[in-house]
Parts: sequence; C-alpha cells; structure tokens
Amino acid sequence: MLDWRQPPSARAEFPLPPARLRFRVAENASVLNFFTVGMRTAERLQEAMAYADFRLTDGATALDFGCGCGRTLLWLARAFPNVRWHGTDVDAESVDWCRASIPGGSFSVNAPLPPLPYPDSSFDLIYGVSVFTHLSEEHQRAWLPELRRILRPGGLLLLSFHSKNVWEPLEDASAVETHGFVFRTSTKLKGILPAWYQTTFQSRPNIVNALSAHFTQVGYLERNLGDQDVALAKKADT
Repeated sequence: MLDWRQPPSARAEFPLPPARLRFRVAENASVLNFFTVGMRTAERLQEAMAYADFRLTDGATALDFGCGCGRTLLWLARAFPNVRWHGTDVDAESVDWCRASIPGGSFSVNAPLPPLPYPDSSFDLIYGVSVFTHLSEEHQRAWLPELRRILRPGGLLLLSFHSKNVWEPLEDASAVETHGFVFRTSTKLKGILPAWYQTTFQSRPNIVNALSAHFTQVGYLERNLGDQDVALAKKADT
C-alpha cells in the first residue's frame, strides 16, 4: 500500500494525468513537481483546518473548487478515504480525467459564473487553491456568495491568494496597497486563458473585508502555501 505522504514516481501505481493537464495546473509538466506540490498543499490545508479548529470527519462532504486534474484532491482523498469528495472546474477535459481516475469522487464542469450544480448547504468543507489568484474582481464578487450558499452551517471555506512577498516587488505594489485589488492581464497567455482568468493581487484587508461580507468568522494564514496565503471563513451555525 502506498504511503500517501511519499511522492510517487512516474512508475508508481498512482493515477497520473497527461502532461497537457499537468501543465495547465502550474505551467509545468514535471511529474515530480505535480505530485510533490499536491502532497504539500494537502498537508498545508490540513494545517489550516487545524488552525480553524475544524475536523474533517468520516461521512463529511468536501468540494475542491477549481479541482483541475486533481493535484490536491488526489492526496486529500487518500488522507480521508471516508469523506465524500467532489470536484468542479471549468476545464471539461480535466474533469473527465478525474471522473475516470479518482475512485469514489464526484466531479462536475462549472460555468465561469454561478450557479454551481449543488443544493444549498451541500458541503462541510470547500477549498479553492490557485483560483482566486486568477479571477477578476467581478467573478470573485459573484463566487463568494455562491460558495457560502453551498457551504453547510458551521462549515469551513479555504481560499488561497498571492502572498504579499509575490506582489510587493512589482510595480503594481502601490496600487494593491491603495486599492486592495489589482487584476493583471498577461500578454503571454493571451488567447490561451480567458480574459477573466489572468493574475490577481490583493491586500490582506481587501480579502478579509470581502469574506466578512458573507461569513461570520474569517481568519488568515500568511505564506501557508509558500507564495500563497490562505484565508479561512466559517459559515455561522443556524
């Protein structure tokens, strides 16, 4: 049996997405990078859960929002085999791969804007890694109330954002500090990624204020994912 803490090699009996799907996740098709980053991200998300005093118990339901080809979900599904795992993404090819390769998971393709195909209060845990680091302000404003809608009372939302150490050296730094939000389009990615999915830099106060408009308890972990911070939000018990 594989130890989920050990990064598998390309020869291991472990589902490996094709290179084109791995590249879409990180602009890097390296097998070692794919597995190692996924493993470390899963570990850090568990640290964030512990920080929020949140336990992912057997029978709980969890959603990977922007699951891609399962880089993080592969590891969490092994760490919590009795949790009902779901994933959703705009990338239909990656979702198809997850359906075929991650046993026991349920996957769906979502549109660029809400709604998601889930009833109210569906999930105990929702996490989105490297999603809000790319969404426009319009899309972020649309998705936050939708994620609240499908989160159960007492449930936990984890979202990653670019850390200050990423944007502070850039010429946009003063704009991030002043306005709280900078959306930068990429000439390199023009025609590859949609106009609403580029690169986003946000200040910590802006992130906390945006989440506080929809959630009662909001926390923040700087550099939890290396060059990304993790914001934590809980939905009030009713």
